[in-house]
Amino acid sequence: MNKIPDIDFANDNENIKNALTLLETSDACLWYINKDYKLIAFNKIFTNHMMAYTNIVPQIGDKDIILDHFPKDFSDRIGKMYKTALKGEIAKSIEKGFNADGSDVDIIMIFKPIFNDHKEVTGIVCLRRDISEYIFLKEQLDEKNEKMKHITWQQSHIVRGPLSTAMGIAKLLEDRSMLEPSCHDECMELIKGLNSKLAELDKVVRKIIIDSEEFA
Repeated sequence: MNKIPDIDFANDNENIKNALTLLETSDACLWYINKDYKLIAFNKIFTNHMMAYTNIVPQIGDKDIILDHFPKDFSDRIGKMYKTALKGEIAKSIEKGFNADGSDVDIIMIFKPIFNDHKEVTGIVCLRRDISEYIFLKEQLDEKNEKMKHITWQQSHIVRGPLSTAMGIAKLLEDRSMLEPSCHDECMELIKGLNSKLAELDKVVRKIIIDSEEFA
């Protein structure tokens, strides 16, 4: 992710000229406003977004288009973030939105205050970035983690039950056959029970193997 370039608003003309070059190297939507909410600088991505949403071409020195030409609920949220940044704090928001082509996306917005040499806030640098791929990958990872938790639970609970029973039966068979050779019929019943539990265990193990193959 590209670093957000800073502007020294105490010397706007020269620094804005330099910042514009930096702005165009970013793949994010970037814009700067001063304390009066007037646009100081922005990149082409910002221009494309504003034209797509409002059919207005932004100009340096104009009041920020978002506050006056976007839906009220969105412009109100942006206005609150501006106020937070103008207090000297970083404002951040992750929400649903849409791109200039109309596609639905997950976006992150970060508004960072700009300070002069006297530690006074002189403006805000604003970033809007499409993080849909990150959100998608995170959801995929969360889903896989949930499946892994389920597999772990199966291993620690479902498998342990029939396995413990089978081991107990095997131990009982071993003890009885050694102490009472005449208990053949009873031992055969125990063997049937053992085989049943082992078959149950085999099904569980096969299910775990199938579930685990998704992570291969």
